[in-house]
Amino acid sequence: RIRADFQAPLPSAARRAMTAGAVAAAVVSAPARSVGTRRHPSSPRATRHAHASLSDPTRQDPGFVDDDDARWDAAWTSVRDASTRVAFIDGDARRALRARLRASGLRDALAAIPGEVHLRAEVRTGAGDALADVRGMDLHGGLFEHVDAGATDDGVRRGIETLERDIADVVRSFGKTCGEESAVVQVSLLRKTLCSKYHVDWVPLRVMVTYFGDGTEVLSAAASDAITRARALGPIAEDLAKSLALTTASVDRFGGECDVVLMKGERWPGNAGRAIVHRSPDVDGDAGEWRLCVRVDAPRWVNPATNE
Repeated sequence: RIRADFQAPLPSAARRAMTAGAVAAAVVSAPARSVGTRRHPSSPRATRHAHASLSDPTRQDPGFVDDDDARWDAAWTSVRDASTRVAFIDGDARRALRARLRASGLRDALAAIPGEVHLRAEVRTGAGDALADVRGMDLHGGLFEHVDAGATDDGVRRGIETLERDIADVVRSFGKTCGEESAVVQVSLLRKTLCSKYHVDWVPLRVMVTYFGDGTEVLSAAASDAITRARALGPIAEDLAKSLALTTASVDRFGGECDVVLMKGERWPGNAGRAIVHRSPDVDGDAGEWRLCVRVDAPRWVNPATNE
């Protein structure tokens, strides 16, 4: 059930006026913060950070310490709280992971790949299965199938092994949080913008990790709510709200390299109309920009015929 693709580089005027004013006022209003390391604790509408801990003894990365384990567990546990809409996992452990990946030489090797690569598989979430299934995706062979550069370098292979262990950690926690026995994992080397439009996900929970390159752009809760309300007024209002989000300080946070971003979608129970709005960062392949990112979804919400 593994898929690999390779691509060469390559109403009335008055109503509209009233709608535009309402949308503009909503989008530029003060943002309510989302779960993460930055928020306004004094804001009554701020989404709180859950502090519950759910220890996971299966995690393999020796770079994690107690505080980072607590950060990891609190983020995943917070997803079950109705007030949480998005959670970020960063901290010392993620920075240590970023440093190990850079030291491996994997970044330079991936940069030498001329096109895009998409690898996808359904991976079991059990403690004894996730790592084996991720390894079964053969990330090294899939990513370097069309080039020789870095294919036999020991450092690059260690970098791939580090990626595999981290992806397995994410998959195990995803399964525990969502009650899923398996998850669809997509690893993508991108040389163009994946999704430039602000949108919500029509899934229960989507997890994104960008290991190299710019991370996901996440709007504030206030801007997300404004776009959701505008959607009910029609496509003109929705497009206006999205345009305003581009020109105002509506981005709550950019996911950093190796940050884990947990985004509750429209199909999470009780979250309809509250999914956080986000988009992919701009990637200019002609200027040499690229990303390596991983997406994790529940199998029944993924279209097996596409990469989206």
